[in-house]
Amino acid sequence: MIVVERWADAPAHHRERFAELLEEYHRRTEHEKLLGREPRPEDPAPTITLPDRYRVEIADPSTAFASEEILLAVEDDRVLGCVVLTDGPSPELKRLWVAPDARRRGVAGTLLEAATTVSRLRGDDAVRLSVWHWRSAAIALYRRSGFVAVASWDDRPGLDCLERSFD
Repeated sequence: MIVVERWADAPAHHRERFAELLEEYHRRTEHEKLLGREPRPEDPAPTITLPDRYRVEIADPSTAFASEEILLAVEDDRVLGCVVLTDGPSPELKRLWVAPDARRRGVAGTLLEAATTVSRLRGDDAVRLSVWHWRSAAIALYRRSGFVAVASWDDRPGLDCLERSFD
């Protein structure tokens, strides 16, 4: 059974796994940005040097995400995925990632529902996210979960912006 735990309350080995998941997420995203699409099995694996801002997140998540809520999906003491919920006037979901060998098992949906529940319970009116337009499976999940397209708050080409209202 998949359970969701707060990173702040998680055992040390779960907290360490979050950093590994962040690195996987950033490397995959940088690879996709180079290609302008999701990689195919025949695509060569590139050598990627992550930007400093991502290396800082991986090296010290407690500082990088000090004011954010980090949630981990765990099954049988194994961390399968993560998501970060920002705080502030426009809360945002970031870094939603599921380990490739744990996909197609409802992990992303479980994390998404947990994060939106936390956002709603703390009194947010809505929560938003941005997603690369080629991530069609993720976009489909977000739409099934009540997110709708909104005007972009991010000027990077290729990003779709979505929001879920709680009213």
